[in-house]
Amino acid sequence: MDARLSLAIDASRRWYDEVFAMHGVGVRSDGRLWVAASQPPPWHSAVKTLRPDVTTAEVLAAMEEHPSGSIADSFGTLDLAPHGFELIIDASWVFHPGRGSTAWPSDWVVVDDPALLERWSSEHDYAGVLLPEVLANPAFRVLARLDGATPVAGAVLLDAGPAVGASNLWSKDGTVSAREARDVLAVAGTVRAGVPVVDYARGAELAVLLEAGYEQLGPQRVWLRS
Repeated sequence: MDARLSLAIDASRRWYDEVFAMHGVGVRSDGRLWVAASQPPPWHSAVKTLRPDVTTAEVLAAMEEHPSGSIADSFGTLDLAPHGFELIIDASWVFHPGRGSTAWPSDWVVVDDPALLERWSSEHDYAGVLLPEVLANPAFRVLARLDGATPVAGAVLLDAGPAVGASNLWSKDGTVSAREARDVLAVAGTVRAGVPVVDYARGAELAVLLEAGYEQLGPQRVWLRS
């Protein structure tokens, strides 16, 4: 497996481990599949593939305990449409080699109080996902670009060991910019200089991340059974 892709998928799994623990949802993994023991938090899948050779039969068996919900196909190798699933996300993993320590971008802050986190989540349509205890978890940095006291853009950085997982890049006007993507990379370079940054994106956001210096890797797809 491409080492860069491995970093991206490992960071995504680390995100899932952390967020599900935050919600008190148990998980299990055999190294091939990651599976939630009960209802996932909003915007998260119940099953995630961890190896490219995982079969359709394996993921369907893992999904049996979840009558509805989604499967994160981390390698884009599955066709679940014949089994009652709809493809809802067709994205690409991306990789940036990381930046050296640099100046902190202006107007960006680390969210450090529950009231600001609530406003951040409301603007991002992410209510109920990042609970207030995320603010005390040293693995996370929830970032906001402020206009006065109002968050107008944001992202999250996760310390995933050998990589930084970047995610949830958003802008109040609905269109993220390469400047905002570069600002997030600058923060990552400030807090973990020279460490690779990984994410996934699609459509216009993918184009923005590539413009900001990311490299496109393999597919990341999500299948939903409603």
